[in-house]
Amino acid sequence: MAKVALFVPCYMAALRPDDGGHARRVLERLGDEVQTILGPCCGQPAFNSGYRSEAKSVGRALLRAARGHETIVVPSGSCASMVKHYLPGLWAGPRGASIEHMSERFVEFGAYVAAHPNVAALPLRLPGAVTYHDSCHGRRELGLTEGAVGLLEQVEGLDVRRLAYEDECCGFGGTFTVKEPEVSVAMARAKLEDVASRGVRVLVSGDLSCLAHLEATARATDQSLETWTLAELLDRALA
Repeated sequence: MAKVALFVPCYMAALRPDDGGHARRVLERLGDEVQTILGPCCGQPAFNSGYRSEAKSVGRALLRAARGHETIVVPSGSCASMVKHYLPGLWAGPRGASIEHMSERFVEFGAYVAAHPNVAALPLRLPGAVTYHDSCHGRRELGLTEGAVGLLEQVEGLDVRRLAYEDECCGFGGTFTVKEPEVSVAMARAKLEDVASRGVRVLVSGDLSCLAHLEATARATDQSLETWTLAELLDRALA
């Protein structure tokens, strides 16, 4: 039995806390012993806004909470990317090298599940059709796409319809949606048109941040859409 920590990011804990529970149940069905780290911030909002010292302070608190865990599973591609690719650079010299070494313990949820030795034994069944969306961080910086799609294709009865413009951004981009709202919403609408063209009403992603943006835009434009994290879909398939 593997012992892992599940890091439930601040925005997930605030917006849709049940998704942390979905991730935990999937990990436990894989046979892992799970301890939850609930609600810290990875520092990404401050970092993307140019507030490096604030990002460093917030990131330090997360690393402190993760201390003592050999594997920290993160159900958010953008947060995992922040910790692995950007947080270590906020420290110089030997301290930075130490932080980089610790950041290697953080693994995005879908990647962890896809590589788990017990994943093939999971009894996954869920009839229906869905389409899949990557966050930009997850796709471009972590290379999560095929692993996540592979998990979806493992679910018996599930029809996975790939988007025509799968590699295009949804328009969220953290603080980008605040600084450039018109552009952000236009990008979300384009993504939703692609979703609608697949003939599905369920959109799945490894990043709740993207889903929250797309769901809000869908509501504003009267588009019927359900948004599930990858963890939620897998948990539903195990029920």
